[in-house]
Amino acid sequence: MTAKGMSPNMNLGRKIALGAGDFGFNLYWQTASLYLLFFYTDVLGLPAATAGTIYMAALIVDALLDPLMGLLADRTRSRYGRYRPYLLFGGIPLGLLFAAMFMGPAGGDTASVVFAAATHIAFRTIYAVISIPYASLFARVTRDAQVRTNLTAFRMVFATLSAVAVAALTLPVVKALSTPEAPRHGWVVLAVVFGTLATLILLLVAWATKGYDADETAEPSVVRPPILAALRSVLANRALLVVLGSVVISSFCNTLFGKNLVYYFKYVIGKAELAGGALAFVALLAALCAPLWALVARRVGKRNAWLLGSIPGIAGLLLWHFGDGVVPLLFVALSLQAISTGAYIVSYWSMLPDTVEYGEWRTGVRTESMVFGLATLGQKAALGLGAGFLGLALTHVGYAPNATQSPETLEGIKQMMFWFPLIGGLISAGLVALYPMDLAAHRRIVEEIAQRTSTASSASM
Repeated sequence: MTAKGMSPNMNLGRKIALGAGDFGFNLYWQTASLYLLFFYTDVLGLPAATAGTIYMAALIVDALLDPLMGLLADRTRSRYGRYRPYLLFGGIPLGLLFAAMFMGPAGGDTASVVFAAATHIAFRTIYAVISIPYASLFARVTRDAQVRTNLTAFRMVFATLSAVAVAALTLPVVKALSTPEAPRHGWVVLAVVFGTLATLILLLVAWATKGYDADETAEPSVVRPPILAALRSVLANRALLVVLGSVVISSFCNTLFGKNLVYYFKYVIGKAELAGGALAFVALLAALCAPLWALVARRVGKRNAWLLGSIPGIAGLLLWHFGDGVVPLLFVALSLQAISTGAYIVSYWSMLPDTVEYGEWRTGVRTESMVFGLATLGQKAALGLGAGFLGLALTHVGYAPNATQSPETLEGIKQMMFWFPLIGGLISAGLVALYPMDLAAHRRIVEEIAQRTSTASSASM
C-alpha cells in the first residue's frame, strides 16, 4: 500500500505518538469515569439520582453523536486530511469545557443542576467530535492485523498509564490544594492541568499522522458509500455485532463495580484514601499486562485472548465478594481483574478495526468511521445507562452523601458490585466465542478484498 494512509511502515516514533493520543483522551475519560459521579454527589451535593441522570444523559448524547460523527468524518475532505482537522482544532474547546465541569455552583439547587448538566453535555459533545476521528485513524493507517495489534498495544499502554496518573493523583492533589473555604479548588486546578496536557498531546497526534491521513481533495474518483448502504453494511457485519454486543453488556454491568469502588472504600471499608491507590494499582497492572496480552493475541488469536482473559476477571469478582472486606484479599481480587482488563482492552481495540474489513468483504462497502461510531455509541450508551441505573440504585438502597450508611445501604453496594459484573462477564464471554475471525481468516479476507479491487481497477481501464 502507498503512504496515502494505508502503509504499515510508520516509524516507531510516529507509532508511539499516535498511541499517545489515548493518554490525552483518557485524562478526560478516566477522570469523568472514576470521579465525576462522586464529585457530583459528595462535593457539589447533588442527589445521587440526579447526578446519575446527568451523567447518563450526557453519555447518551455523546453516544448518539458518535455514528453521526463517523459519517461526517468519513466525508470530510480538507488540505489537512480527513481526520486530522478535528484533532488540530478541537483540543482547546475540549480542554476548556472539561475544566468548566468542575467550576459550577454547589449546593444541589437548580442552578448547580443546570450548570452541571449543561457543561457535561457540552463536554461530551466535543469529546465525540474529536474521539471518533482519532479512533478511526487506526483503521486507516494500516490494514495489517499484526501491525494493528502492535499499535493497539502502544495505545492501550498509554491509556492505562493515563488511568494510573488520574487514579493516583486526583484525590491526593484535590486534598492537598483544597481548603474548607474552597473545597473545589483542587478539582479545578487538576482539571486545568489535565486539559492543557491533553490538548498538547492531541496536537502531537496530528503531527504524527501527517501523510498517513492524506489530502484527498484532489481525488474526485473517491466515492463515499450512501448512508443507507453504510448502514446495511454494518447490519450485515456479524463480527462487529458480536464485538458490539459483548462490549455493551460488559460496559453496563461493570459500571456497577467501577463507579462503586470509591463509595465502597469510603463507606464499607471506612478508608477513602485507599480508593485512589486501588484505582492506580489496577490501571498500572492492566498497563503492564497489555503488551503480554498482545503477544498472546498474536499467538492464539484475539478472540481466544479475550476468552482467556475473562477467567481471572471472574475469579477476581468471586474473591472480592467472598473476601468479606479483608483489604489484602481485595487487592488480590483487583489484581485478577486488572489482568482481565489488559486482555479486554487489547482484544477489543485490535478486533474492532478488523471488523471493518469483515464488513467490506461481506458487502463491498468500507465504513471505517461508521464502525467506530456505532461501537462507541453502544459502549457509551451502556456506560451512561449504567451510571443512571447506579444513581437510582444508590437512592433505592438509601445512600446519603458524607453520612454514615445503614447496613442495608452497605449490603446493597456490595451486591451491586458482584452480581451485575458477574452475569455480564459470563454473557460477554459467550458472545465473544461466536466471533467469526481468527488471524488467518482476516488475512484471507484482506487478500480477497485486494484482489477484488485489483480486478475492478483492471476492468475499468
